[in-house]
Amino acid sequence: MAGRSRWQVIVSYSVLGFLLLLTLIPYMVMIVRSFKSLNQTGISQIFPTLPLHYGNYIQAWKMIAQFMINSVLVVVLTLAGVLLLSTVTAYVFARYDFPGREPLFWLVLALLMIPGIISLIPLFVLVASDLKLKDNYLGLLLPYWSGGQVFAIFVLRTFFASLPEELYESARLDGAGHLRLYWNLTLPLSGPILSVIAILNILGTWNDYLWPLLILTNVKMRTVTIGLTFLRDTMFPRPGVEMAAYVIASIPMFILFLATMRTFIRGITAGALKL
Repeated sequence: MAGRSRWQVIVSYSVLGFLLLLTLIPYMVMIVRSFKSLNQTGISQIFPTLPLHYGNYIQAWKMIAQFMINSVLVVVLTLAGVLLLSTVTAYVFARYDFPGREPLFWLVLALLMIPGIISLIPLFVLVASDLKLKDNYLGLLLPYWSGGQVFAIFVLRTFFASLPEELYESARLDGAGHLRLYWNLTLPLSGPILSVIAILNILGTWNDYLWPLLILTNVKMRTVTIGLTFLRDTMFPRPGVEMAAYVIASIPMFILFLATMRTFIRGITAGALKL
């Protein structure tokens, strides 16, 4: 049994290591090619060549700096709006009793069953034609605020409802109203779940491609996912600079992963996603 268990461990780790290698190969190739000139790319697409061209990163940063700033701005505003709207809505559904609460909550949940691509064209017509918000960050943010909070409401409402009622009764005896219950009691107890919602929202907003592509045509307003697609110049190709831009654009999410990995896991294991 001991020998079989040891071999099972060896096989398991070997399979996991092979799958990890397959996952990392595209990123390794991207990093290697980011240090190449055009001639070096023609010599070898995958393996490193000397000398290394560190200047590719300087040129890449100059080209995508504005796109990075735009993406950070959009991510911050989206996160603030989603957390504010979803926490208030989830608190009302969890702690405020009113007629039709459950049917209304299930109606909100029904939105999760609608594929986003179905509402894309009506949403574009509404924002671009009716509201005249094309090439406007408000037109970019409104769908993020509305669509991004549906899943958050679902998770937060379940979490808020699981908080001990005795805490709320004690606070009410001290004269606390719903605003104080929300701000001074519910939110401080919801750190793990809010961190999970925040991380998922940041990843989704930063990596979104289709909606910014439709709503933003002004070059100076583009987010980094859109800006990266316009880096390639067919007349003067610079694959090294292009790959360096991809590496730079991935650094914020890599830092986010390193900084919040433990928080994310703690939020899940604490019951943040136990529905």
